[in-house]
Amino acid sequence: MLAISIAGSSWAHQARVGFKMLALAVISIILFFVISWVALMAILLGVIILYLLISREVLLIGLSLMRPLLWVVCLILAFHVFRGEFIAGSVVCLRLIILVSLANFVTLTSRLTDMIELFLWLLSPLKRIGIQVGPIGLALGMVMRFTPVLIKRAGQLSESWRARGLKQTNWRIILPLFITVVDDADRVAEALRARGGIGK
Repeated sequence: MLAISIAGSSWAHQARVGFKMLALAVISIILFFVISWVALMAILLGVIILYLLISREVLLIGLSLMRPLLWVVCLILAFHVFRGEFIAGSVVCLRLIILVSLANFVTLTSRLTDMIELFLWLLSPLKRIGIQVGPIGLALGMVMRFTPVLIKRAGQLSESWRARGLKQTNWRIILPLFITVVDDADRVAEALRARGGIGK
């Protein structure tokens, strides 16, 4: 799950992106060793408090970003309930919710330019073997920037479809969504060409 960054001057915004990404990686590893749903609930509460330390608005945005994940969580939980493994399913779902929430927190409180600079620094050893890291960094930045935009646009297309009295949108929004993606890609390509292309 990726989110568009929110401007601010909080401690989370001022923290270095590399530190936040490292902390996210370490926490992700630790979570896989936590098998108690009670402990995971306590961690989830800590994540909520983490959002509140920024602002209530950020918490509400974080919650709205979790909506697409609800279907996945429900399916995973239903599968485990069917197998008679409710506790195990709860642990898996809580881990997923915590990890996605923390990932959203990092992207919400980090500038896209800082994220790209981090990726370029991590990829810098590839320069020694003749690989241009500039296009790779740009591609990663594009994915981070446009993924939430596409998710929002898909939601808007679904709402437009329902507004016409049709309850089921399913695959019918794929074609118009694809057309808008191609159109955006064409505009971005034109903008890049107008600025001299992609450097090394």
